[in-house]
Amino acid sequence: MYKSNSQTEYRLELRRKILDTATREFRTKGIKAVKMDDIANLLSVSKRTVYEIYDNKEQLLMESVKAEHNSYNCHVEEFVAKNNPNVMEIILEFYRLRMRSLTGINPLYFTELQRYPEVVNWLETNRKEKDCDAEEFFDRGIKEGYFRDDVNYELITKMGGGTMDYIMRNQLYKQYDIKEIFRDVIMLFIRGFCTLKGIGELERLLKEMK
Repeated sequence: MYKSNSQTEYRLELRRKILDTATREFRTKGIKAVKMDDIANLLSVSKRTVYEIYDNKEQLLMESVKAEHNSYNCHVEEFVAKNNPNVMEIILEFYRLRMRSLTGINPLYFTELQRYPEVVNWLETNRKEKDCDAEEFFDRGIKEGYFRDDVNYELITKMGGGTMDYIMRNQLYKQYDIKEIFRDVIMLFIRGFCTLKGIGELERLLKEMK
């Protein structure tokens, strides 16, 4: 029994290490440049061992993308539970996470991600599910006085998604730093539906962040 438990724990730990290593390599080198052999060599295990846990690179990439999204969600949930923040503080915490995540990322990662239809479909489905949560978030922002009450937020949500689609489809991240895009485009977009109170709080939080 003990031996069986030890093997299970080893397997779970190895799975985590493979996922962490692959995620780092994908994001810094691009997806195409990373082979299953490379991951095996970095972890000093056989390629067969890696394939026993992940059938192929696309499955590994999918798990990597899902893990990143789950990590964001868990962090935000913990932040909200611990700090009881207002909507502007939640936005800024998400902003911090994105800035940290985008540090050192290779633009090839975004280009090559589009070549994996299952991953792209999952991301699209995930975004649509988040659109439902966005409605509740906007309602809260209006009640707190940070968001304007004369805005069609369903339209805003669709425009926000369309903006990101345009950025990815036209590969603007090759011309501009992805962090610059996120800062200048997304933060400007947010300011547009904020009240004066919201803009003031946003500026205050951004100054504190610096």
